[in-house]
Formats: sequence, structure tokens, C-alpha cells
Amino acid sequence: MQTAQLQTSADNTIKISGALIFATVSSLWEQSKKLFTTPAKQLFFDFDAVTQSDSAGVALLLAWIRIARVQQKEISFLSLPEQMRAIARVSGLEAILPIQ
Repeated sequence: MQTAQLQTSADNTIKISGALIFATVSSLWEQSKKLFTTPAKQLFFDFDAVTQSDSAGVALLLAWIRIARVQQKEISFLSLPEQMRAIARVSGLEAILPIQ
């Protein structure tokens, strides 16, 4: 069974590891909701340790963008895997993703 995890650090960076696929994103969504209730105004999501991704992973990014706007927070996506970039590109979403 594939898994994915979130790990937060003191500098408001959230490290994502494992597979961002349909089977894992609902768990990550539940884990991540509390991140948006912290006082931090800027959150960085680091995808360097992501091993696999699909369109469900991209959908999770969109959900994070939406909740960040509601909570008046800025987010940035670091080291986004090429698989996710390709899905965003063909879906016409690349321009709205805050990729660094």
C-alpha cells in the first residue's frame, strides 16, 4: 500500500513525501487542514520527496490554493515533480499554481 505524509518545520515549510495519488490524497487533505489555521501568513509546500503523482495530487494543490485564499494566506509550491507540472500544463492550470 502506498502512503504519503506531511511533515512541518519551524520555518513554515511543509515537506510532502510518498505518493500523491487518488489513494493517498484524502488522508493528506485531512492532515493539511490544520496547517491553514496557524498564525503563519506564508506556507511553503516542498515536494522534493514525492515519489509518484497523478491528477488527484494536482486536485489537492488546487484545494490548498482555495483554502489559502479563504484563510488569507500565501502559499508556494517548491520542487514540484515534473509529473505534476505536466498534468497542470495540459490542464491549463500551470499559470495559477504558485510554483517556485
